[in-house]
Amino acid sequence: MSSLGPVVYWRPHGGRRHALWPPELPRAGQTRETVCGDTVTLADPSEVDWLDPTCEFCMGKARELRDARERRPE
Repeated sequence: MSSLGPVVYWRPHGGRRHALWPPELPRAGQTRETVCGDTVTLADPSEVDWLDPTCEFCMGKARELRDARERRPE
């Protein structure tokens, strides 16, 4: 994570870990849109929820955003 903050936040939902847009920190009870376009109401994840597979679309977009940030001159 750079000093610019996270590229995305991750939260499990519906059997997958999905990316959420910053800058707002995800909190249980919020309704948020995932990077892949799903609208979800967040819950407190259990330890087992983090073992869910990652949404491939969210992961791809998170990598693109990370790589773009790394290429940007400071």
